[in-house]
Amino acid sequence: METEFVNVINMWNVNVTIKNNTDYTITTVNNYSPQEVIQPNGGEFSWNTTEPNNSTSIRFWKIPSQWYMQGGVSFGPEAGVYVDRGWMSETDQTISMTAVANGKSWIQTSNGGETLLSWNEFEQGGDISLTFDIYSET
Repeated sequence: METEFVNVINMWNVNVTIKNNTDYTITTVNNYSPQEVIQPNGGEFSWNTTEPNNSTSIRFWKIPSQWYMQGGVSFGPEAGVYVDRGWMSETDQTISMTAVANGKSWIQTSNGGETLLSWNEFEQGGDISLTFDIYSET
């Protein structure tokens, strides 16, 4: 009697959405998809990936190729989800980022990123949403 083996692969899948409510244009750059431009004041871009390791740069600008700030999102089934709005001068914290990954959220209004989900919280992938807004402490 012959035994048939079935190889079952869990499909890892991620949906990423970036919303831009700032007055800067955003350019996203990663290894797997073409560079995308997200317009200011309400622009949005979404993509889906099954690639297991991803890092996306998020660049803010008003004049092309003159980056005001660069943040990023990195994610993978063995890495979890790491987000960082980007570095801004301590006297110019004018952009906030609300990051949500699989229902867990974090708001960044100062310098320094965050491991939003650990590796074992993102083994199957899921949804990541980054929303950038104009921020004022007053």
